[in-house]
Amino acid sequence: MKRTICIALAIFLSVISLFADGTGLHVVVIDAGHGGKDPGASAANGAAEDDINLSVALTLRDMLTFCGYPVRMTRTADALVEGSNVSGSWKTNDMYSRLAMYNAALLTVSIHQNHFSQAQYHGTQVFYAPALPQSKDIAGCIRDAVVRLLQPENKRELKPAEKSIFLLTNTKKPAVIVECGFLSNPDEAARLSDPAYCRQMAFAVCCGVLQYAP
Repeated sequence: MKRTICIALAIFLSVISLFADGTGLHVVVIDAGHGGKDPGASAANGAAEDDINLSVALTLRDMLTFCGYPVRMTRTADALVEGSNVSGSWKTNDMYSRLAMYNAALLTVSIHQNHFSQAQYHGTQVFYAPALPQSKDIAGCIRDAVVRLLQPENKRELKPAEKSIFLLTNTKKPAVIVECGFLSNPDEAARLSDPAYCRQMAFAVCCGVLQYAP
């Protein structure tokens, strides 16, 4: 028993050391996309993207916290992100509030769901901040874990964010967006509406983060 406790403590301290410097403790930010008056995409079965995002994100938070990671959420309820001093529309305030949290983190993992006009597309895809090389490394680890643990048939490649993806093109810290699946695909939308599958997705993403910083 003492040996097990010592090993667990050593793992915890080694993880914490990855996030510590002379100024204190950094955090991993988990960004549950959308929320409040911005529900995001919707599926034919009525599932809303913001609800699925939050389900996966909260489970991911719990898993990373259990592994010893200091975690901060952009939101923990069905609401927009507040705290920005930027004057403008609610959407602008929400985006800049999230960006401030991205820039105060060691890394950010943002959870989203995809949607396309044609229903045949499926599978998780990971986007990364193109100006920060570590972002591609993190994205690769997450993709590998999802393929290995959950979607062995997934052939989707990593993608650098285009300028239209505001947060990934403006962040000063490594960040990725995990598009867990396509709500426009009925089969995948049904899986993403299942809490058990959302937990499996969160576990795969968690394993990817651990693979990046074991």
